Amino acid sequence: MTRLEKLRVVALDCDGVLIDDTYLAMIARFVTDHGGVYDTAAERDVIGLRDIVVAEKVTALCGLDQPAEETLKQLWAARQEYLAEHPIRVAEGARECLEALAQLPVRLVCYGGRTREHTFDRYLGGFVDLLDPEVPYVSINEHRPGVDHIARRVLGAGFDEIVFVDDVSRVAEDARAHGAGFVGFPSSPAHARQREFMAAGGVRHFAASLAELTPELFAIVDGELATSTHWPRRGVSAPLEPL
Repeated sequence: MTRLEKLRVVALDCDGVLIDDTYLAMIARFVTDHGGVYDTAAERDVIGLRDIVVAEKVTALCGLDQPAEETLKQLWAARQEYLAEHPIRVAEGARECLEALAQLPVRLVCYGGRTREHTFDRYLGGFVDLLDPEVPYVSINEHRPGVDHIARRVLGAGFDEIVFVDDVSRVAEDARAHGAGFVGFPSSPAHARQREFMAAGGVRHFAASLAELTPELFAIVDGELATSTHWPRRGVSAPLEPL
């Protein structure tokens, strides 16, 4: 078994890591279809927030003369249309990845923006035996970006004892602010900007597939967390990882 000095928790985002992301491309399409401009500034501002806050920002971005609650209903309808075209799939190699990480001496948990029944049980319930028996899944929509909620409030872990794997740069920013570990997982062409945001924010480690989320990678992160070298010093950018 891999020996770790500091790491106690590996937290894996569901949407965009273990299953297909269903939000980035859908929101981009919704904004452009409703007269808004979806550019780098819009994506940085909108993605990774609570549902109602996303709806408020999309309402303003598109110049819609309606309450944010109505925009949220439309976003949910748009997502259902998107899912009809792009059904959710479990990522290739999900079981093998979780089996490998389950060998680490850590609590292995998943998290996401929906309730456990909505997403986790439906698509990933067959993997529950590989996850933490007490807390296999954490819902974070009301607690986004979620680093403090998951680490301190739910699991009682120190920030330097947990690493997050996520496809959204806002989580990376939150992890850096708290001194938690982070591995970027920009999982589709729609995530190109998210990868750029992460790299600019100091993220050192990226994975292009679940096969790259290895115990060896987390051993490296563990060593960095143990020596306070996981994030570059303020004012010093991390070198870009190769694609």
